[in-house]
Amino acid sequence: METALIGREHSLRMLRSRLERARASHGGLVLVTGEAGIGKTSLVRSAVAEAREHGDMLVVHGSCWDSDGTPGFWPWTQAVRSLRRGSAAGEWEAAATAAGGALSVLLGEGTGAGDALRFELFDAVTTLLTVMSRSRPVTVVLEDLHWADAASLHLLEFTAQHAWFERLLVIGTYREMEVQRPDHPLRPLLPRLAARATTVALTGLAPPQVEELVARTAGSRPDAATAAEVCARTGGNPYFVEETARLWSAGQPVAAVAPGVRAVVHRRLALLGTPTVRLLGAAAVLGRRFARGTLARTAGTPEPVAAGLLGETVAAGLLEPSAGDAYVFTHDLVRESLYDGLAEERRRHLHAAAVRTLRDTAGAGDRARPTDLARHAYFAGPDLDAVEAVDILTAAARHAVSRLASEEAVGHYRRALERLGTGDPHRHVLLALDLGAELQLLGEHERSWLVYEDAATLASGTGDAGLVGRVALTLHSADGRGDGTGLKSRALREAHRVLVPGPRPADGGPGAPGASAAPGGAGPVEEVARRVVAAARAAGDDDALHLGLWARLHAVWEPRTAAQRVDVAAELMEVSRRRADVWMEHLAASMRWVALLELDDPAFLRQFYAMVAGADACGLPRTRMISVIDRSVVYAFMGRFPEADGLLARTLALSGTHANYYQFFIGHHRWALSLLQGGFPEAERAHRASPGQDPLYTHVLAGITALEQGTASTGAMPWPGDGPPGDSVLERGIAPLRVRLLAQSAAASRDPARCRQAHAALEPYRGQWLVSLFGWDISGPAALWSGLLHAAEEQWDAAVRDFTAARQSADRLHGRPWSVRARTELARALLARAGSDDETRATALLRDTETEARELGMPHIADQSHNLLRSLTSSARPVAVEREFVRHGTVWRLRYAGRTVHVPDAKGLADLHTLLGRPGQDVPATRLLYPDSAPMAAAAAALGSDAVLDDEAKSRYRRRLEVLDDEIDRAAASGDDNTAAAYDREREALLTELRAAAGLAGRPRRLGDETDRARKNVTARIRDSLRRLTPHHPELAAHLQASVSTGALCRYAPADETRWRL
Repeated sequence: METALIGREHSLRMLRSRLERARASHGGLVLVTGEAGIGKTSLVRSAVAEAREHGDMLVVHGSCWDSDGTPGFWPWTQAVRSLRRGSAAGEWEAAATAAGGALSVLLGEGTGAGDALRFELFDAVTTLLTVMSRSRPVTVVLEDLHWADAASLHLLEFTAQHAWFERLLVIGTYREMEVQRPDHPLRPLLPRLAARATTVALTGLAPPQVEELVARTAGSRPDAATAAEVCARTGGNPYFVEETARLWSAGQPVAAVAPGVRAVVHRRLALLGTPTVRLLGAAAVLGRRFARGTLARTAGTPEPVAAGLLGETVAAGLLEPSAGDAYVFTHDLVRESLYDGLAEERRRHLHAAAVRTLRDTAGAGDRARPTDLARHAYFAGPDLDAVEAVDILTAAARHAVSRLASEEAVGHYRRALERLGTGDPHRHVLLALDLGAELQLLGEHERSWLVYEDAATLASGTGDAGLVGRVALTLHSADGRGDGTGLKSRALREAHRVLVPGPRPADGGPGAPGASAAPGGAGPVEEVARRVVAAARAAGDDDALHLGLWARLHAVWEPRTAAQRVDVAAELMEVSRRRADVWMEHLAASMRWVALLELDDPAFLRQFYAMVAGADACGLPRTRMISVIDRSVVYAFMGRFPEADGLLARTLALSGTHANYYQFFIGHHRWALSLLQGGFPEAERAHRASPGQDPLYTHVLAGITALEQGTASTGAMPWPGDGPPGDSVLERGIAPLRVRLLAQSAAASRDPARCRQAHAALEPYRGQWLVSLFGWDISGPAALWSGLLHAAEEQWDAAVRDFTAARQSADRLHGRPWSVRARTELARALLARAGSDDETRATALLRDTETEARELGMPHIADQSHNLLRSLTSSARPVAVEREFVRHGTVWRLRYAGRTVHVPDAKGLADLHTLLGRPGQDVPATRLLYPDSAPMAAAAAALGSDAVLDDEAKSRYRRRLEVLDDEIDRAAASGDDNTAAAYDREREALLTELRAAAGLAGRPRRLGDETDRARKNVTARIRDSLRRLTPHHPELAAHLQASVSTGALCRYAPADETRWRL
C-alpha cells in the first residue's frame, strides 16, 4: 500500500468518487491541473492504485513528450499498447476487431490500414475503449497534456464525448500555467476540454503540511523556523519540498532550493559518479524514454557497463525501468537539467551519434523513427555531414506529408533549408518549392509566396534554364492569393524568355502579361511545359518530367483538350510509378477519370474504381484522402447522396479546423451536393460560409443558386460578365461554371442577345460535360444547357434533340440526377411542341421522373414533375396561346389575347404571379403575405385556425418528458447533481411551452390572427392591382377577376388549361 498523500485528501476523494462512478455506471473526463512538481502524477497514481486493489478496473497509461521528434498521437499510442498488454485472453482481439484496422496507426504495425484517416482513427480508438469497458471498467490516464500535439487533444475531446455513457473514465494531467501562455499552441484547446470535465486543481501545500512532508522525506522533523523557510522558498510545491528536504537531511542548507529545481537536480547529480552523470547526459539527448542498447551505442559505452550505471540511477530515483530494456526519467525536469548542462560541443556530438545509432537500428513499424532522426540530425549541427542531415530532414518532411501532417512537414523543410544554406542552390530551390506547397496546403498563402520569391530569385541566379522553368511551372499551379508582387506572371515571363525562342514579352509576344493561346496554338505555360518535358525526357530526369507533365495538365485545362489531358495523365501515372511517388500516381489517376467524364466516356468509371482500389490498397492517408474526396463527388454524380454526404463528413474531419487548401474545395462540394438535392438554404449557407473568396467565384455560385431555386428576378438576372481580374488558375477552374450561369441566366431572361452569347460559350463543350475546379464540380452535360436555351427561344425541335442527348449521356455515365433533370426538361419541351404523340411521351417521362426523383432524394424535381402531371390530368386540352406575366426589375410585362402592356411593380401583381404558377392549387394567403419568411414560420402561419400543438407534437412532448424523468432519476442515483439539474431545467422549459399552448381550462390555443390578417391584406392588394390594370388591359383584368378567388386560401382556376410564360 502506498504512503498516504499529504494535503491531498479532498482531491483524492474527488478522484475516488469518479472512479467509483465509472465502475458502477458511467465515466467521463477528469483533468488534474497544477504546476510542475505539484503532485499531479502522485495523486492520480494513488487513486488508480486503490481502484485496482478494490476491483477489476483496467488502467492504462500514456504520457506526452516535449520534443520536436514526437510523432502525432504519441500518448494514445502508449495507452493503446498498454491496453493490449493488460487485456485478458480474447478480450483484446474482440475489441480490436470491432474497432477496425485504423488502430494499426497507433500500434506501429506498418503503413497499410494503420495510416488511417483522422476520423477513422478517432472512431476506432473510441470503439476500442467502449467495447473493452462493457466487460470491465476502463480508466485511461494521459499525463502532461501541455506537451500533447493538437491531434491527440482532438482525439481526447472525441473520446470524452462518449465516455459519459460508458464505464470509461479518462484522466488527464497538465500544467495550467504553461497552457495559459499567449503563445502556447494548445491554449485554445485545453480550456475547451476543461469546460466538459471535472477539474481537480492542485495548489501548494499549507505550512503544516510542508512540515509534515519534510519530516517524512528527511526522517526527522524540522523546527518551526526551518519549516517556514522551506514553505516560503518552495511555495509548497511537493516536489520542490521533497528535493529540498533530501538536501537538507544530507546537510545542505535550505537556501539551496531557492534557485529552483534545476539547482536541486544538479546537487543530486553531484552525488553520482562521473561516468553515471555522463551516461545520463547522453540519455537526456535521446529523450524522456530510451532503450538501454540505444543509449549504450550512442554514448559509446559497453552495454553491460551501461546496465550497471543505469541501476545506480534507478536507485537514486532519477530513472524508472520500463518495458523491455527501456528506461524513463522520473521527472522531465531531471532530463531538462541534464540536457541544459551539456556543453554545446558534447551535445552536438551526442545528437550525431544518435543519428548513426537510430539509422542502423531502424524498425519498419516505428513511426517515430523519421522524426527522431530529423531532430537529432538538426541539432547535430556541423558534427553531421550537411548532405546527410538534409537527406534525413527531407525524408522526415515527406514522411510527414504522407501522413497529412503539413505543420510537421513545414518544420522539417525549414530546418533542411537552414542546414543546407546556399551551397547547393539547385537543391535549395527544389526544397523551397516543396516548402511553399505545404504552406499553401495550410492556407498560409502570404508566407508561401515569400518562400517562392526566394526560390525564383535563387533559380534565376543559377543560369539553369530548366530550373527556372520548373519554378515557373510550380508557381503557375499555385494558389495566387498572397502573390502581391505578381511573381507568378514574372516567373512565367522569365521562363519563357530563357526557354522559348521568339518575340520577347516587350514585343507583345506569347510571354506577355495576359497573353493566352490562340485557337489551336499553345499558350506560354504550355510552351514552357513542353520545353521542360522535352529536356527531361532527353536527360532521363523523371523529377523534371513529372513536374512538366503536371504543369501541362493545368496549362491545357480547356474544353477542347480533354482528350489530350487523358494521355498526359496516363503518362504522368507511369512516371510517378517509376519515381515511386504513390501520391502523384493516384492524383494523376484522379485527373484522368475527370477528363474521361468530360469526354462523355463511360470508361471514366473503370479508371475511377481502379484509382479508389489503388488508394485503399496503398493505405497512405494522403492517397486515401483522394479516394474519399473522389468517391463523394462521383457518388453525388450518381445520385448516391447519403454515401456522398457521409464521405463529405469524413473529408471535413480530415481537413482539420484551421484554414487550409482543402476547405475551399470542400465548401464548394457541399454547395454542389446541396444544390443537386434541392437543399437551397444549405446551398446558400455553403457559398456564403467562406468570406474573402474571389468575387467572381462568389457571384457565380450566388447566381446559380438563385436561378435553381427560382428566386432570381428576370429583370436583374445574375450575369457572369467579364468579372474582375483574379488568379488565372481559379478563373480557368470555374470557366465551365461561368458558362452554366451564362446559359441558365440567358434562358431565364429569354433575351435573344444573351441566348446567342450563351450558345457561343457552350459551343466548345458540345458533346461534353461541364466539369469545373479540376473535378470538384460536375455541372451536367452541355446538351442540357443548350436545350434550355433552345426552349427559351421556343425552338422546340432543337430543345427536344438536346434534352434527349443530355438524357442519353447521363444514362450512359450513370449520372441519375442529371438524367432525371434532363427527362423533366424534355417533358416540358415535348408539351410545348405539342406534336402528335408528344403529350403521351411527356406523361410517361414525368411519371418516371417523379418516382425516381423522390427515390433519389430530389424533392424539388419530383414536385415539378408532379405539378406538370397534374396539369395534364385536366379534362380540357391545353390552349397554345402565348401569355406572359413576367417581371423585369420594377416593371411587369403582361401579354394576353394578343395584347402586351407594361405596368409598374405592385405586391398584388406578385401575388397574381404566384397564383398563375400554381393553377388549380390552393395557396394559403399567409404564404403570399410572407413569401420570404422561414419555412417553419410560414408553415405555422399557414395552419389557419388549427391547434398550436397537434396530436403528433403533443406525443413528442410526452415522450421527451418521459425520457427526461428517467435521466433525472439516473443522475440523482449516481450523485451527479449538476446533470440532474440540467435535465430538470429542460423539463421545466417543456412544461412551460405546453402551458403556453393551452387556453382557458386547458383548451388548445388556436392559430387564427395571422391567417385573418393575411386574408385581408392579400385580398385588398390583389383587388387594387386588378382595379389599376383594368384601364390598361381590360381583357386580362376581366380574365383574372373571373379566375382568381381570394380568402384564407387563394386559387387561380381558369376555365381552360391556360399556360403562362412566367
